[in-house]
Amino acid sequence: MRTLYQHTTRFDEATKEYVQEVTRLGASVRTLDEFFDRLIIVDDVAFIAANADRTSAVAVSEPAVVSFLRDMFNRSWDRAKPFPFAPNYAAMAAREVMPAMRDSIKRLLINGYPDKQIARRLGISERSLQSHIASMKRELGAHNRMQMGYLWGRGKGD
Repeated sequence: MRTLYQHTTRFDEATKEYVQEVTRLGASVRTLDEFFDRLIIVDDVAFIAANADRTSAVAVSEPAVVSFLRDMFNRSWDRAKPFPFAPNYAAMAAREVMPAMRDSIKRLLINGYPDKQIARRLGISERSLQSHIASMKRELGAHNRMQMGYLWGRGKGD
């Protein structure tokens, strides 16, 4: 079994305990900086969310679609980072995943996504997102988002 989570799950105690247990049983778990929607593939059947709040699923058995979904999962798996197996303090996890998270925030802001969608894609609250953006502005010496975008456009903060 291979499972993908978002980087933010590294800070969740219940998830860390679950990951420790399933890896002991032979599963592999990795994390990504961006949202990866639930996808379960068993043999030649894929299960994906059937609605926006993910309260129901649909089984997909069309071979071409299952092959496409498997390939998408494998590409994401290759980009993902291993979930830390040893107990990991939040500060250590933050140092490891923060650069990727900040890069994702920057990319999504530049692409015009609203805060609510960015927060959802990254698996954080809007308040946490706004805190990250405020820190990014401070690091760049920007007074607002427009100035931050301008500085990024000029190659600052790369």
